[in-house]
Amino acid sequence: MDLTFTVGIEIGVAVLLLIAFVWMKPEYGLLLYGLALGFPDIAVPLGTAINVRVDDALLLLFLLRSFLWVPAPIAAGQRKIIRWQALLLAVCGVSAAVGFARDSPPALYETTKMIGCAAIIAVLPRLLQSERRLRFLVAGLMCGGVALVVQVAQHLAGSSANFLANFQELKTAATFTTWNPNTIGQAAMLLAFAAGLGGIVFPQTWFSRSLWFALATGFSMIPVLVFARGTGLSIATGYILFLCLTRRWKLACVFLAIGLSALGYFHSIDSELVDGATHVDLTTGEGFSHRFDRWGMAIDAIRTEPVLGYGFGREWTLLSEMGSEGRAHNAYMSVWIEVGAGGLALLLAILFQYCSTALNLYRQHEFRAVGALLLALLAAMCVDSIALPTLYWEKLPTIALSIGVALVGVCERNQLSPALQMEPVSNYEALPQQLQA
Repeated sequence: MDLTFTVGIEIGVAVLLLIAFVWMKPEYGLLLYGLALGFPDIAVPLGTAINVRVDDALLLLFLLRSFLWVPAPIAAGQRKIIRWQALLLAVCGVSAAVGFARDSPPALYETTKMIGCAAIIAVLPRLLQSERRLRFLVAGLMCGGVALVVQVAQHLAGSSANFLANFQELKTAATFTTWNPNTIGQAAMLLAFAAGLGGIVFPQTWFSRSLWFALATGFSMIPVLVFARGTGLSIATGYILFLCLTRRWKLACVFLAIGLSALGYFHSIDSELVDGATHVDLTTGEGFSHRFDRWGMAIDAIRTEPVLGYGFGREWTLLSEMGSEGRAHNAYMSVWIEVGAGGLALLLAILFQYCSTALNLYRQHEFRAVGALLLALLAAMCVDSIALPTLYWEKLPTIALSIGVALVGVCERNQLSPALQMEPVSNYEALPQQLQA
């Protein structure tokens, strides 16, 4: 028998066994899913705009499993958020269909991102229905996050010449083949949120609290390492908000001291690099990477078609034709440009539902940390979306929000279970005689 054929058969059998194992034990698939997110360059390119990674394949498997293996129904708080997300997806889908009908189709990359985010929204809240599964996913994300930090450090070490240039070249040197510098910032946001979640769902000991604080602080420093300034400030805003809401004032001071120390360390190595990255002028827009010019073009586009927009996936083409350097780099403007005022209203409705659900959890003593974590995540993403399309069908932010939605369901089920156990027996009707026999 041909050796190549034999090896192919063995690999195929191993893959089938792995699929069967993940199918029966999805928590281990979630562990692998989180780990795979830390290796973005392990990808199979499909054309020039799409890359299929291990986590994408696992998500497809989870999606198929959700159709064939019916999970428990989602909780009421989850349903409110997902309903509004589905409405925004429907609006974007209809807009894309109209674009195809009018021979002005949306960009393939944007359409693929939207479909991928729709799959994440459909899968993760229905799959992450227990603290056990949340722990496995958090463990995978922590392992993937450590691997991501090591790879970023290797990229910087391999491009030491760029370190003495400017911070934009430094950001480019730290990136991956299939990621841009902004994606690294989004990954840091997801990892910092996951570390905060780990401090909630894992046992509460002194060592555990110290470990999760160290991990969350370390991952939040990734944007500082690659000079992703806007995302760094967004994560810091969310992190400090979380520590203040949970009344951990000393840890908030420690986090600020660590951040300032890191900035001071980089300044001692190359003061010109740090000065160039930190110098901004709000009146002229200097230091904002041409954001003011992009926003001006975006506002002009919105004024021309404020109600219906220009169609999903048309932002890049439209703004380029107007003379802009590219996208608006503002999630709220991007939504308004593509799907009009109604799409923006739906996005704000999603944020409102998420915020109100998180506030309801925060008001309950047993879920105060969960509510604070969800509010911190939302604050970080809303601030980051001012300068980036964070909230508009971006993969890693959608994963973080979907984990938050899953966490809402876990809390609601934990709250409901004791209430059912304490329900008086007299409240239940007597069983029919033929069933009691």
